This record gives sequence, C-alpha cells and structure tokens, in this order.
Amino acid sequence: MDKKKITIVVMSGNFLMDFAGPADVFRHANALRDIYEVLLISPDGETMKGIGGLQINGNALRDLGSIDTLLIVGNDSESNYKQFYTWLAGVHNQIRRIGTIGVGATIVERSGLLLDHHYFHTRDGQLYTSGGVSSGIDLALAMVEEDCGRAVAAHVARKLIFFYLNKQAYQVQFGTLVDTSALAVQLKEWLAGRLHEPLNIGRLAEQLNMSTRNFTRVFTRQTGISPAKFIEKLRVEAASVYVEQSDLSLEEIALRCGLGGLVSMRRLFLRHLMVTPSDYRRFLKLQKYENCN
Repeated sequence: MDKKKITIVVMSGNFLMDFAGPADVFRHANALRDIYEVLLISPDGETMKGIGGLQINGNALRDLGSIDTLLIVGNDSESNYKQFYTWLAGVHNQIRRIGTIGVGATIVERSGLLLDHHYFHTRDGQLYTSGGVSSGIDLALAMVEEDCGRAVAAHVARKLIFFYLNKQAYQVQFGTLVDTSALAVQLKEWLAGRLHEPLNIGRLAEQLNMSTRNFTRVFTRQTGISPAKFIEKLRVEAASVYVEQSDLSLEEIALRCGLGGLVSMRRLFLRHLMVTPSDYRRFLKLQKYENCN
C-alpha cells in the first residue's frame, strides 16, 4: 500500500515546536502502522535555516508528487512566497487535507482559501487549523486518529505527554480551587459574567452594600484569602472550565476570563494548578482517548 505523504511546509517565521511537534506525532504513529512518509520542505525550494540552526532542505514544489496531507507552519514575515501561494491555489483540490499551525492560517487565506483559526483546532471540509504552536501536536493527533483509530492516537499521545500528569491530582486541584463560604458563593454568582471586566475591592464591596474596609476584613476572615486572591482563583477556575469544555483558543480564554494574556494565564495555571493550560488540554485529550477505548 502506498504511504500517505505528509508534507510540512516550514515558513520563515516559526518556532521549532511548530513543525517538530507534528512531525514527531506522525513519526511515532509510523512506528505502529508504517503508513506515513513525512517530508519537511521550504516554501520556495531553497534550503533554509530554522530555529537553532536546523536546516530545512529545499524541494521544488512541482516535484513533490501526490500529497495526502499538507501542513503549513509559521509565517512569511521575512519573505515573500508568492510562488507558493499560486502553487497552493492551483493544487489544493488534489490534496486530501490541508492544515495550518498558528499564524500559518494567514498563508492559506492569501492563497484564496478561508479558515477559521480562532479555535484550538477545528475542521472545515479538507481544511484544518490550530490556534497556537503547541496545539499543532493536537491537530496532528486528530489526523492520526482519523487515519489509524483512537488506540494508535492514544499510544502516540502517551509517548509525547509529560509523565507527571495525573487524573486524580487534577480532580483535587480543580475541585477545591475556590472557597465555598457563603460570602464567596454570593460573590461568585455575581462575578461569573464579569471576569473579563476590571474588578477591584471597592466594586465588590459596593455590590454587597459594605464599606471597603469592612468587606475586606469580613471576607478575609471567612475565606482565609484576600478578595484579590479570590478573584484570581475564580478566573483560573473559569479558564480551566473553558479549556476542558470548549475548543476556544487559549488566547481567547485568557481574554474572556480576565487573565490578560497567555503569559499571565500560564503563570497563574502553574501557580494554582501546577500545570500549563496547553499541557492540561493535552491531558484531557489523552483522557478522552483512553475513556473511549
């Protein structure tokens, strides 16, 4: 049986994880099924240097032959790849799957194809997109599941995910993150739809018809933490629910929950949950694979 050719196009602006992560997924799957041929290429046929001096060999686009899956990673901020756009517009109907990782979606748009790249990873017909560099691994896992089944995808996920991830630890951490005292519960209900807004102690005290000083004293006595720390924990709890139950990108989740951005969200997840948002999302995917087998 002919192998499925996975062609990963490495644009000029990229992180090593952009293409190394998905390539590892297909490589590990190949060890089980031997159905893939993975090829890293540059978009203009020229040899290029990646992050850390890694060399990407040039291959003329016209010589690639039949492509099963085309993955585009990085961006063209340093170069103009007009020839690649033209080539992609002409051959996309001959390719079973076209995926983008991170800002690679803009490359597809310039070729006349449209993608929704606001989600963690999603699909529209032959087009797949992922919302960030680490989610390229998850996109590749989804493709492996499509080709080889959940068991193979789960095996590959186990190879790639950190061993400290533990289901019981997550259940304890997420279940006890926010205090359940009467005052905390009352505020949590009011704050639920306002986490993206600027929130200060004065606003919380006003909601409870208390002075700022008295509110701070009573709240700290009942909960054992400051109002500011309570809001921080509530935002992390809300973000963890979005990570678990939605396909929103991590960037969008950070904004919706008032966490500022990915850097701040990552720092707060590590502080409260001892795991990064992207690692937690991969853990949930692995858990889903295992539960379905």
